[in-house]
Amino acid sequence: MLARNGGISMTARDEKQPPRKQSPQDVIDADKDYNMLSLADLLTARDQYHLHLTAKKHVVGTAVGRYLIRKSDPWPRGRQELVARDTRESGAAPKKVPRTLANSELRPYSWPCVIVFVDTWVDETDLAAQGLTATDIVPKALSMPDGSRVPVCVVWAPLEDLAPPAPIPQNFPRHWVGGGFPILIDTQGEERVASIGCLVTDGHTVYALTNRHVTGEPNTPVYTMMGGEKCVIGKSSRKQLVSKRFEEVYPGWEGKRVYVNLDIGLIEIDDINQWTAQVYGIGRIGKLADLSAENISLRLIDCPVKARGAVSGRLSGRIKGLFYRYKAVGGFEYVSDCLIGPADEETPLTTRPGDSGTLWLLDAGTGDDPMPVAVQWGGQRFLSEGRSRVSPYALATFLSTACLNLEVEPIRDWNLGDITYWGAVGHYTIAAKAIEFLSDPDLKNFMEANLERVSFAAAEISKKTTTGLSTHAFVPLADVPDLVWKLAKHENGGRGQPEHPNHFADMDAENAAHQTLLELCEKSDDNVAVKIWQNYYTEVKDQSRGLLPFRVWQFYNFLVAAISGKSPGAHGKPDFKAFLCAAGTLAHYVGDACQPLHISHLFDGDPADSVEELVRDRQTGQKVKQMVPRAHGVHSAYENDMVNYHVIDIVKGIDAKAEKVKAKDMFKGGHNSALAVVGLMQKTFAALPPPDIVHKFQELKDQGSKPKEIADGLWSEFGDGTIDAMVDGCACLARIWQSAWIEGGGDKASGVPSKAIAEQDLAKLYKNQDFVRSFTLDSIAPHLT
Repeated sequence: MLARNGGISMTARDEKQPPRKQSPQDVIDADKDYNMLSLADLLTARDQYHLHLTAKKHVVGTAVGRYLIRKSDPWPRGRQELVARDTRESGAAPKKVPRTLANSELRPYSWPCVIVFVDTWVDETDLAAQGLTATDIVPKALSMPDGSRVPVCVVWAPLEDLAPPAPIPQNFPRHWVGGGFPILIDTQGEERVASIGCLVTDGHTVYALTNRHVTGEPNTPVYTMMGGEKCVIGKSSRKQLVSKRFEEVYPGWEGKRVYVNLDIGLIEIDDINQWTAQVYGIGRIGKLADLSAENISLRLIDCPVKARGAVSGRLSGRIKGLFYRYKAVGGFEYVSDCLIGPADEETPLTTRPGDSGTLWLLDAGTGDDPMPVAVQWGGQRFLSEGRSRVSPYALATFLSTACLNLEVEPIRDWNLGDITYWGAVGHYTIAAKAIEFLSDPDLKNFMEANLERVSFAAAEISKKTTTGLSTHAFVPLADVPDLVWKLAKHENGGRGQPEHPNHFADMDAENAAHQTLLELCEKSDDNVAVKIWQNYYTEVKDQSRGLLPFRVWQFYNFLVAAISGKSPGAHGKPDFKAFLCAAGTLAHYVGDACQPLHISHLFDGDPADSVEELVRDRQTGQKVKQMVPRAHGVHSAYENDMVNYHVIDIVKGIDAKAEKVKAKDMFKGGHNSALAVVGLMQKTFAALPPPDIVHKFQELKDQGSKPKEIADGLWSEFGDGTIDAMVDGCACLARIWQSAWIEGGGDKASGVPSKAIAEQDLAKLYKNQDFVRSFTLDSIAPHLT
């Protein structure tokens, strides 16, 4: 099967050649205007010609959609140039490069057509040299019995074997499961991996929807990854779909010898309380895109869609074709409802094996919840650009078709208020949201591409829920200071005690002159100096000697060195990997700076007023009576419980107040970055006075309130202040990132990566003890020059 050059051309002719004049009959003939063709017309034409097309051995697939125009082709000057060349025109068309998926595009005037994918392209003028005849050529139009013609768009897209399976990411939340999580099934001595699409219900039982080729036989145990551990979540259901006759799925449309591959399987969930209706990394889903033969149209072509695959992570693309024919067996065709390709050349579709079952959503970009439209079940990898480039495409089933045939409907509102991992809490919210505050386009695109390298997607961050994560191959960067560097396991990158005081700075104790460190720093910028802080801590007998602003200063210097090519191993060129690794880990410290209990000696209660309480002994695990500061436990109640229970409100609050950083917000020099963080701490302390939080917590505790009631009571009192502090934290982090980027010349740098940096490269950096080495207050001064 060979592609023919020329084909049907609706692009502009050479400017030296005048357009062909139209006769009066041309104007009134409807068959001359291909834009009048309907989706049903295209399907009828393809059905009538399916034997003719499949008989040509080099056809690798067909679809219906809109004509792909080479990007190099000029735009038309008038309507007469939007009319296809009549087959009676004489004269050979000039040779053109093969039309590929990479070098062509949809334009506003792209007309309806049947798309034929071929693995060999030969120019019409070279037929004889290749020993071929006209019968080997794909026709440029399909002539119908009523006299109309349906154009054919030939695309050179040889297939490549599927990519090898990618490793399963380990950093999934411990306490929740939802769309975008992996599922694992052991069968025939191997482990199969796929993605969870969404939750559905038949009114009695709740199921997780994915692919049938993974769920396998009914009652097969199904597992997922939670907090780095393999956990059973249910069993395969008897409700399954394999394939159906096209005319049964889409009555009224022609497809007599066509099957629609559906490949939908359901998992009967063991414990629905572990699940959320949100899709990991995306959030809430909107109403089902209810598609059928009544309303499916070519308007779907080129619609933007997004997804979250368990293996590939965030995905964005566009619907490139409908009813893609991917194989023919025994005279029957098998089609996929839709073919999904890359969003643009800069955003390739990175889908990999293991993404089967992924839910694709229509992404209107209006701020509304995205509508679930299709479930991925497979993929095609087309070669282009002289076989030097691989373009993965996803094959998917319309979700409405699956729901109709299984008699289920999607669940949109289960455990929405409690889930946190789509916009992670505390430090991780700030790490993710700060990217939206950036105004430098290159830096913003770079950080967005690496969002999942920076922000840890955990539902709950505590020692209990994160134990063991430091041993994983990769820890998201915003968690590295806590989950790697604070630990003592040097072989895994741990740094132990030198790291601990970098996370706080108690600044509210009064010295002999009745001045706090907050007041000293407000009095003069020169007091943000190591020597001043050493003297202050010695005077107030603070043995913890926190140095958070100086840690930020150290990081700022490193960021500037990395992007200017002066960091270790940069060799005079921008080191984007080192910049990202430092920027991501820096997010943790700035997150600490806008938590009021990281700035106060009242961080876990009032040490001047101790009371006897039952406290769990760390060694034995038993509760014993001990003297503890009054309001002991306030730190966890405020920073973990309150924030976790109200994360939806926090994210909405941040979104409502988000602003891009401006040129006047920029600064130079590490000392100014420390001043920015001290200013953030001063604003946080003023908006959320630690004594007020301590007293409110103790009041609620004395009333016998349960943890949820305490969290709600704290939120009622301090919710608005918490949102303001986090907005300030996002803005501060964005200012530091962008100031360092500009000072180091990142705004003028070329070759800024558009893809995410490999996890193993980042892990190699942060596990190095010399990467932005941790120091104490008494040893950091020489490293701030």
